[in-house]
Amino acid sequence: MLKFDFDAFAKQTLNEIGDILVDEAKSNMDKISNGRVYIVGGKTHIASRAGDSPNNLSGNLKKTIRHEVENTTLEFGAGNETINYAKFLEDGTQKMDARPNYTKTILDKKFAIDKVVLKGIKDNIRFKNV
Repeated sequence: MLKFDFDAFAKQTLNEIGDILVDEAKSNMDKISNGRVYIVGGKTHIASRAGDSPNNLSGNLKKTIRHEVENTTLEFGAGNETINYAKFLEDGTQKMDARPNYTKTILDKKFAIDKVVLKGIKDNIRFKNV
């Protein structure tokens, strides 16, 4: 008989994928994209170019990047009640082109995600003698 513990596989695998995505999204924000230069609060800020991950200004958005796993669902992104601009950066607005950090991260990490899923399947298949 073949036994596959889907619940254990799903939770462990989704948490591993979430950790990979969070690390990569934070790393993307450390790479400087050369766009327009602004003075914000007396400090010079180089904005990211359209299509690149957003550059850090205060670090507040980067601190909110996270993942959550509930049952067989992985949620990945950033923001909270105070830091509510992650969606505008990701999708763009009428006046600003998108800076798609989270979509880019998922696409860039597709191979690593596939590898984690395959390993999770192999690790959770058990054979029982009948």
